[in-house]
Amino acid sequence: MVVYLRQFAACTALALALALTGGPAKADTPDYHVDVGDRLTISVYGKPEMSGNFQVRADGQIAMHLLGPIDVAGLTMRQVEERIETEARERFSSRESVVVDMLEYRDVFVLGAVDTPGAYEFRPGLTVMKAIAMAGGIERVQEDLRSERDIENARNNLAEAQSRLTFAQSERDALARELARLDGVTTEAQVPEARLDQEQEQLVGLRRSLMQDLMEGATMRSTLADEEAGMLDQRRELINERLDATQEQLESMQELEARGLARKEQTLGLKIDLSEYNADLLEVAAFVSRAKQTRANAESDIQEAQTEYRLNLLQDKIEAEQRVAQERTEVQMALNFLRRASPAAAAELGEAVETVYEVFRNGSDTPERVAPTALLGPEDVLNISFEAVMQ
Repeated sequence: MVVYLRQFAACTALALALALTGGPAKADTPDYHVDVGDRLTISVYGKPEMSGNFQVRADGQIAMHLLGPIDVAGLTMRQVEERIETEARERFSSRESVVVDMLEYRDVFVLGAVDTPGAYEFRPGLTVMKAIAMAGGIERVQEDLRSERDIENARNNLAEAQSRLTFAQSERDALARELARLDGVTTEAQVPEARLDQEQEQLVGLRRSLMQDLMEGATMRSTLADEEAGMLDQRRELINERLDATQEQLESMQELEARGLARKEQTLGLKIDLSEYNADLLEVAAFVSRAKQTRANAESDIQEAQTEYRLNLLQDKIEAEQRVAQERTEVQMALNFLRRASPAAAAELGEAVETVYEVFRNGSDTPERVAPTALLGPEDVLNISFEAVMQ
């Protein structure tokens, strides 16, 4: 049922009138089951010492003089009378006449958008509207908060919050699409073109370009290191070839020197050449090791750039989601004020208001949506709220 607050005033007045017609609590509900917290009036004919007012204790019992504790939780009024008569007959072998009436029921609780939330005494026949009337009616905005200036400020706050919400949502969606792209998931086909914020896409594209530049630089270093290592491998092969040839010449020269056919200086020169080639091999090995380290560092930089890029996207997405939640709250607060202070202003924004009546039945964790004429029971919790209705 879509209502605005000024229309709801008439309903509240009617409910208040109905509530005022109620009388004291009476046991006029024969199917009502007594429970913990109820206060009973018990009259035993001719036995004033056993008569009086009794409250059902947490263990579901009442304590009567002479009879002691009696279990009554879950019984109807008539069953309580029969239980007491049975106890008296077993104890005293006498037939007693017992009348049980309800002195005070357990409370009902009214919460939400009412003027005075709290606990109220239950009466048989209590409806949602009567309970709202008992709680002072639907919550009203104070007159000094209903000025045109305050309403205009609320409109401005709402517009600003909606703008920030739109920006945060577009940022969150752009980051989510980029993360999906990194995971190899295509999301563009699932999002209408009209919803794609080109500015946010450009910002994400710029971040992606910076990351790709870093990766390209690292890839270039890795490629150059590979090329350098390849050239050094070729040089090492040449040095090894010369080293082998010099070794053979040295062995031949040493044989000739032993027969006196070669000079000692020639043998010494070959030994020096051999040492230089070995030194060149060590130098090449050092250069190869450095090239491999450069390549490993470049690959590490690539992995680090990718990981840092993803982590930054995730962090920014989480922050965007937090801003979305915050701005939604701001939007809702501004709308709630307008719905209460100026239903006409809310209507101009396409915000029709539905009054929602929810009841948590006697300890239940799940609310039940009910009509304004629905009956309530003891310990029921009634919550009143407003919801926007799509028009």
